[in-house]
Amino acid sequence: MSAPLSDEHASGLVHARLGRPAQDLLETVVVLEAWGGVPSTAALELDAVVAPRTGTPATAPAARVAHDDEAREGIVAEGIALLVAIIAVAAWAGPLSRQLGTTTLEHALHAALPLTLALQWALRSRYLGRDAGVRQLAEERVAVLLVSAGVGAAILAIPGIGPLVALFVLTWVGGAVLARRGWGLAYAALVTGETVALGADAPAYASLGLLGGIVLVACLVAVATARGAVEQAPGRLSRALAAGAIGALLGGLLVGDDSLGWGVHGAFPGLALAPSVIGSLWGGYHLWQFYAAVPRGLRGLPLALASDTIRGGPAAQVLIGALVRLVGVTTLLSLAVLVAARWTNGADSVGVFVAFGAATLASLFVSLHESLGYVGWAFFVALVSLAVELAIGRWVPALPPGLALSVAGAVGTTLALAPLVRQLRSPGRMLATALWIK
Repeated sequence: MSAPLSDEHASGLVHARLGRPAQDLLETVVVLEAWGGVPSTAALELDAVVAPRTGTPATAPAARVAHDDEAREGIVAEGIALLVAIIAVAAWAGPLSRQLGTTTLEHALHAALPLTLALQWALRSRYLGRDAGVRQLAEERVAVLLVSAGVGAAILAIPGIGPLVALFVLTWVGGAVLARRGWGLAYAALVTGETVALGADAPAYASLGLLGGIVLVACLVAVATARGAVEQAPGRLSRALAAGAIGALLGGLLVGDDSLGWGVHGAFPGLALAPSVIGSLWGGYHLWQFYAAVPRGLRGLPLALASDTIRGGPAAQVLIGALVRLVGVTTLLSLAVLVAARWTNGADSVGVFVAFGAATLASLFVSLHESLGYVGWAFFVALVSLAVELAIGRWVPALPPGLALSVAGAVGTTLALAPLVRQLRSPGRMLATALWIK
């Protein structure tokens, strides 16, 4: 049996892991049990490890702040790349429909959007959402290139639409890498140039092929020239695959309602989705404050009270703030798009905006569950939402535009939000451990 841990040894271990003394006994117990193998009963006796109380809260360690900033940048980069992709769908829809046919474009978008989200989520989970994420891609470049080649070959093999889907996916997924590298403006300029070219009746496959080739070369350069120390291992492969599956389901949710008219109603579906994506970006960025809010809400609580309900605490306030941002921005921008509807070659149904808003809200909560480590529940919610949408579309005739997606989004939001509210009101050691140690 090992000797009991001294206060001095415990204090050194806590300081080494956190970069500062523990702020309260709960934090001490979590760190010592997770990293030091100290039973919670023994850790509870180490009051000397806890920093003395002062009127000023302890400042988060610089390493922690840097990590949070890196992780936020990964989420924002993915969102920017998705937003650029959606705007591209809106801007390219008319020219591509004229050249390739409405049916071809519709089928290509139905395949490309879920594949794009699947690959973006997988890349974020394993690389782009971590410190020096692009640098980690460089360290595993051989494996990444082999997997990319295999995925590309499989996409090209899709009958009839394979090349078009491959060009879409390459351009949009490559945009996530470029945005994470800090080259988002350059990527946006490339997409804008393609929009101008298609508007001038440039050959679709030739111009998209040139754009895809430039994005591919830019990605290779971005990865090869990435600098910075890699202090984290890449995310677990199993976790990345699960994240990719969730992304694919959410992508399927966006295109599973045929009444939305992807590839049929010109620019309107893409423009109608853009407000929700922008609102989700702001709301999701605000949600990242959980990593500070939840430990702050538990600060100073005795361990025995850590699982009690905390009504109106910092975590709940962050959640409400995210919802206000998402709903407010989505509503205002949706009204703006409705005003411009007569120039977008599509129906101006309010139901389409409600549908995309509901889907985005569900996706935001699914993403939060996945980021907190509740991958199984996130997958379940996304799967049920898609199943509801497809069932309504199949069995309910003469649906108003967007109704199936609206109902599916509401179901997903309910399934995701209910357990999340319980966790935030009564976070306890499980949530604290997930936030501080995951």
